[in-house]
Amino acid sequence: MVRLEPGQGYDAWADLRPAVRWIEGKRPIILGGIILVLAQLVWRWQFLRHMYFRQEDFLALDLARRSALSWHYLTYVGAGHLMIGERLLAWLLVRASLYGWTLGSALNLAMLACADLAVFRLLRKLFGERPSVLALLSVYLLYPLALPAFGYWTVAIDSVPLQLAIVMALHAHVCYIQTKRARHLVAAVGWILLGLAFGEQALVLPVLLFAVSAGFLTDRGSWLAGAGTALRGFGRAWLSYGAAMACYAVILAVSQRTATATPQLPRSAGAAWTYAFGVLRETFGTSAFGGPWQWLEAGGSYALAAPPAALSYLALVAAVLIVAASMLRRRIAWRAWVILIGWLVVADMLPVIVTRLNGWFPILLAVDPRYVAEIGSVLVVCLGLAFLPVIGAEGTTVAAPAPREEVPAPERAWRAMVTGALAVFLVGSIWSARAYQSATSGEQVATYIANAEAAVLQASRGTPVLEAPVPSFVIAGNGSSASTVIGEVMPGRLHWIGRLAGTIDGLRAFGPDGKLDPAFVYGAASLPQPHGRNCWPVRHRQISVRFWQAAPASTSTLRIGYLLYGQSPAVVTVAYGTAFRSVTLRPGLHTAYVPVTGSVGGVVVNTGGAAGVCIGDVEAGTVQPAGSGSPKP
Repeated sequence: MVRLEPGQGYDAWADLRPAVRWIEGKRPIILGGIILVLAQLVWRWQFLRHMYFRQEDFLALDLARRSALSWHYLTYVGAGHLMIGERLLAWLLVRASLYGWTLGSALNLAMLACADLAVFRLLRKLFGERPSVLALLSVYLLYPLALPAFGYWTVAIDSVPLQLAIVMALHAHVCYIQTKRARHLVAAVGWILLGLAFGEQALVLPVLLFAVSAGFLTDRGSWLAGAGTALRGFGRAWLSYGAAMACYAVILAVSQRTATATPQLPRSAGAAWTYAFGVLRETFGTSAFGGPWQWLEAGGSYALAAPPAALSYLALVAAVLIVAASMLRRRIAWRAWVILIGWLVVADMLPVIVTRLNGWFPILLAVDPRYVAEIGSVLVVCLGLAFLPVIGAEGTTVAAPAPREEVPAPERAWRAMVTGALAVFLVGSIWSARAYQSATSGEQVATYIANAEAAVLQASRGTPVLEAPVPSFVIAGNGSSASTVIGEVMPGRLHWIGRLAGTIDGLRAFGPDGKLDPAFVYGAASLPQPHGRNCWPVRHRQISVRFWQAAPASTSTLRIGYLLYGQSPAVVTVAYGTAFRSVTLRPGLHTAYVPVTGSVGGVVVNTGGAAGVCIGDVEAGTVQPAGSGSPKP
């Protein structure tokens, strides 16, 4: 607090002078980086506000809800990958808030903030306090293919920590090479293990560290000579990294006992080539210039890359020209591009080729951005290595920029080209992000889950509910049952019925909007009863009921509304075509269901001599939510 003497005014500028002096030093780079990171986090928060869990997210969360926190659960593979970190975070999330998108989003944002700051820290460590670092940071923050993955919770929960591990392991490794201190080596091993906890791609991380060390962190002329120097000089590091990989390999091999799908080579080399070239042309190649610019909606809350064909080829040509120009300007730049392509092939393409290529169209996998989401962290490092000298490793320092008139014309042309490419990337990335937000929304899924949660809370305990798959926009393909997705909201509250047989009163079913509607049999209904009666007449112990029209061939259920007088149950036989089913009727007004198949024009109920059997309405067809009546909520 500023003390004022009598007659003295308050000088606000005096309080700002320390901040101004702080900014006037080298701090503008740090301040600029922090502002960029904060801007990205605000933007990503706005993006997550209109997204929600989708598809595999529910499978992972439901598995976590049903499982104890055991090693078997953490290493469970199933149809996916070994994802110990994802299993742990999902388990913690569902214990705090099942389907809590706000909490899940906050977790992703927190990890993203750590990854952003780690990238900024690494760039400053490698290339010093120079404006170019802010340009590289902008490329990472706006990398367009990271946005779709960030809106997909299980993908983000693997991708973002993996990026953090890549960057922090590289930073710790560089510190170890420069200082030879054991704590930096321990940190590097720890970050590698963290990366492995979130995906097998981290197995390539030690190779990345070795390639960067050999190519850019030694003073040897050739890459091969640098590899020999790195191998001899930092042997303890490679042994430590190898031990970490060996431990993980053992865990991975043992965990394959829980896998429902095993890796296999593609059936044809053509499929692998189609996929690989598709990644270069449709996704990764266009992302270097801010692409893909437009998207193909895939399920409402996700979209695939769909760049214009002309622009995708143009981006490839432009990328080749920039790579060639960088190699003419800096003779070792080609090493950075080899590292980048090597990571793309080994860490991103190869896992897809050996696990998914035989079950999917290669081009659909190629345009799926989640498979190359984490490469943004490797991309910015390789861009820096291609264009900038590494501080310390090559005896370089960050010099003050020369006056413009002293900059040679070729250098000015080079800077103009790089600035133009950066501007194209920034504009394209913003365009791609806005296009993705316009093409996707998690509102439909969020509304379904919100309605279902409210319905479960409002329903009476033991309410019979038809077991059925959830809508495809929640989980596509074979999907998952409503009892798995919705039943976990309050286990045991609803009585889920998979096979409709016998007396079931008040049957309900979840509709496509998540509301709990009365269940109705759609197909063929009985004719009006003769003479305005409430019960079909009994003749010779039989009750014949005719339909308005023949039941459809897809019929699976027969519904019978009945009233049984007296105090004792009665057993009747229902003839549906050539099939006969025994049904036990309970005293009172109830509804009975009989599993049937095929198309018939009516049914016959044999009372077996039981008195007081009154058959009312009868329907044959398939059971679906009525979409009317008294839905909950």
